[in-house]
Amino acid sequence: MNRPRLWSWELSPFAAKARIALSVKEIEVELIEIDPRHRPARLRALNPAGRVPVLEIAECAVVQSTAICEWAQEVGSGPSLWPADPLERARARGLLRWVDDELTTNFFLSMRKQAFGLDPDVDHPDLVQQLRTTLVKRWSPLERMLADSPTGWLLGSEGPLLPDLAALPLAVRLLAWAPDLQPSPDVHPCAVEWLTALRDHPAAAEVVRRGEPAPAP
Repeated sequence: MNRPRLWSWELSPFAAKARIALSVKEIEVELIEIDPRHRPARLRALNPAGRVPVLEIAECAVVQSTAICEWAQEVGSGPSLWPADPLERARARGLLRWVDDELTTNFFLSMRKQAFGLDPDVDHPDLVQQLRTTLVKRWSPLERMLADSPTGWLLGSEGPLLPDLAALPLAVRLLAWAPDLQPSPDVHPCAVEWLTALRDHPAAAEVVRRGEPAPAP
């Protein structure tokens, strides 16, 4: 294999997060698009959970989106995904976890449960609404963080770092799928500007990028 292979799915926000980081760091990969209903045996061999993203390099597999982003930071040539200062870097990792858990997961899980249905043995009947209510509540702490930033990015950097870029799938899909869940310009103007700036970023194209179809299972 001449270049890394990224196993991906267009609608996965965490696969999109990996695609965005690789693009920003100017790393070319062979993009393989899976069908989540028919996961290839090769994907399960690389990741027993059968989930994407998975970065395949020779005989090595890197699973989990943040781990892939960390690898991209180490080997890529594009702008840094993290602050240079160790303390700010640690703070950035905490913010990334908050974006992933409190923004991305609440939105995308609600959409998945709406589209594919609830698990009656596990899910609360009101789970979709609960997830969306939680997302909307998170606009206020996001607004406070951004209002304290001199640049409009989460860590006050000149350009977006990974905690910002990780929200790009949300910024793109929220507008397309559920605009009623967006923050209010009157109440959360900084959050609105942040989401708009993310949608204007060149890496936004990675959110909807599809790869070559994976081999049949």
